[in-house]
Amino acid sequence: MENQVENTIQKVFVNVNQVWQKAEAISIDDKTFKIKAGNNPSFEMLKDSRNVEILKNKDQQFAEADVKRRLEGAYISFEKLEPNIQESILEGREQLIETTYIKDGKLKETVKMVQMLYNSTYGSRLDVQIKRKEQVKLEDAIAFQYQFTKDEYHAMVQEGKTIQFTGTSLSGDTFQKLAYYEPKLNDIRTKSAVSANMYVLGQILTKQQADILNKGEEVKITIRKTQKGPLTYMVRWSAKNQRFLYKNLDKTSVLDKEAKENKTIDGEKKKKQPKNAISI
Repeated sequence: MENQVENTIQKVFVNVNQVWQKAEAISIDDKTFKIKAGNNPSFEMLKDSRNVEILKNKDQQFAEADVKRRLEGAYISFEKLEPNIQESILEGREQLIETTYIKDGKLKETVKMVQMLYNSTYGSRLDVQIKRKEQVKLEDAIAFQYQFTKDEYHAMVQEGKTIQFTGTSLSGDTFQKLAYYEPKLNDIRTKSAVSANMYVLGQILTKQQADILNKGEEVKITIRKTQKGPLTYMVRWSAKNQRFLYKNLDKTSVLDKEAKENKTIDGEKKKKQPKNAISI
């Protein structure tokens, strides 16, 4: 792969051992790709194979064939969704979907929050959460074998806060998760928490930084080696969207400085102008 011209490399999804994963592909001819996926040795496959897809855009995180199959298992048709919703699901963002069906001679409605998730060991899966008919009660506020306390329940439901808690798997393993109340589902929704040793902007997070981010607060991270010199960002973790949000402090400082300078210059101009002058 390294000996090939860089601009001939295409980003693709490939289905290997029943797991869709990202890979790089190079055209050998009009009909054949040479593909490198993860730690697997390079291999060839036909371009029109149903087990390979070219990424539609740089933000796409899941293969369309994979998403279609997962949604079908939840009785949702990918083709019937609006293009913007399709794109959002392919990019790994959560979407609220309303569906109807006939049961016992009546039309039933159901509301589901769906989101594609990825695990490096098991591959992708579709997370589906169905809307409750009524607001979740304290005694039913349980996630990953953890019962939320009265204070935590109040903080989520009444104050809209995100709570960090320790979940337990069926095998007894413990892990950190985040939870918040989702009014659209009348229920508690859980998401992955930030952990120490994760890379953010090329820097390794400390435990203290991870704890701050999991509280919904910002941390300051500086990239010291860039072409423009050190750059400082305020970083926040969006539990709902499962992504980091960045604010460039250097750009903010420049804008503030320019605003102050312009204000000063305007003030000086006004002082020099006669009383009957018109400011343009």
